[in-house]
Amino acid sequence: MWVGDAPVPANVRRATQERWELRPARAGQPLGPQLSEVSLAIICANGQASNPRTVSKLLGELGRTSAVAVFLLPDQADEAWRGLTHGSGQFLCVRSGVPAAELSAKLAAAAELQPVIRSFHSELAAARDRDTAGSFDELDEEMRLAARLQRDFLPRRLPEVGDVRFGVLYRPASWVSGDIYDIVRLDETHVGFYVADAVGHGMPAALLTMFIKKALQTKRVYGNSYELVAPDVSLAQLNEDICRQNLSSCQFCTVVYCLLDTSTLSLTYAQAGHPPPILIHADGSSEPLTAPGTLLGVFPAEKFPARQVQLRKNDRLLLYSDGAEGVLQCGSGGRGQELEQTLRAWQGISREEM
Repeated sequence: MWVGDAPVPANVRRATQERWELRPARAGQPLGPQLSEVSLAIICANGQASNPRTVSKLLGELGRTSAVAVFLLPDQADEAWRGLTHGSGQFLCVRSGVPAAELSAKLAAAAELQPVIRSFHSELAAARDRDTAGSFDELDEEMRLAARLQRDFLPRRLPEVGDVRFGVLYRPASWVSGDIYDIVRLDETHVGFYVADAVGHGMPAALLTMFIKKALQTKRVYGNSYELVAPDVSLAQLNEDICRQNLSSCQFCTVVYCLLDTSTLSLTYAQAGHPPPILIHADGSSEPLTAPGTLLGVFPAEKFPARQVQLRKNDRLLLYSDGAEGVLQCGSGGRGQELEQTLRAWQGISREEM
C-alpha cells in the first residue's frame, strides 16, 4: 500500500512492479484499518508527514497492526530521520531517492519480517483469550486507579491573582490521558501555566505526562531568595531531561508554557511543537500566539525562543491540546481558522460556560 500525498515516484514503481501490486491508501478514511488489510506499506514522508508528531502518530497506527512499513524520507527531513532511527518498531527507513534495486531489497527484507510480526500478534491474541474475564477485570481496576492518580497530579484549586482568573476542562478520551496541565502561583504577581501533550495514547503517554509534571521547572529557590525560570529556559531544560532518558518507544511531547505578570498583564510564552494559544480580545477579534520550537525529546540542545505579548483587560487566552480540534470537529486546517471562529462566537459567555 502506498501512503502519501505525492504521486508514486519512478523508483518505487520499478521496485514493486515484479513482486507486488501497489495500491494507494484510500483518502479520507482512517489509516489503521487499511494497514490491517495489507502486509507491507510504503509511507512517503512528504509535507506534513515529515513532521515528527505526524510520523509518531503513523507509528501508533502501524503498531496496532501486523503490517510492516518502509518510510521514504527526503534528504531534508532530518527531524523525521533522527526520530525514526532513534526508536524501534516494525519499520525500515530509506532515503526517497534510493535506487530501485536497493529499494526492492529493502522491501523484500520488510516482507520477510511481516510473518514474524503476524505470528506475534496471533500469540498475543490467544493469550488474551485465556482467562479473559479475570484479566480484564483486573486491568480495568488498575486503569481506574491510574486515572485517579493522574488526576491527583492536576491542580486542586485554581489560583486567583489580581484580576486574572482561570477555567479548565480536562476530559481524557480513555481512562488515562496523554495531556496534562498545571497552573502555579509563583509569587505575589506571577503565575506560570502550561499544557503538555505526550504524542501517543494510553499508559505510555500518561507515564510521560507524569515525568513532564515533575521535570518542568518554573521556579528555582536559593535559600531565602528565588528565581522565576523563563519559559524558554524551562522548555530547553525539559527537552534535555527527556533526551537524556533515551526513551526506547520513540515518544515525543509538545508543550506551551506561559509566564504572566498579573500586575502588568505582560505575558511571556514559549512553544515546543504545541498548537499556539489563541488570544481572544474583548471586541471579539482573535489571534494565535506563535513561537518557534520543535517537539521535545527529539534534538538535544534545542532552543525554544520566548515571545512576549501585552494582554488587556477582558482579554481571554485559550491553551488547548489537539483533542479540542477533534471535539469541535475542526478539519485539518482548523487549528487556526475554524477553532478561532468557534471561539469568537463564544466571546459573550461566561468563563465557566466557555
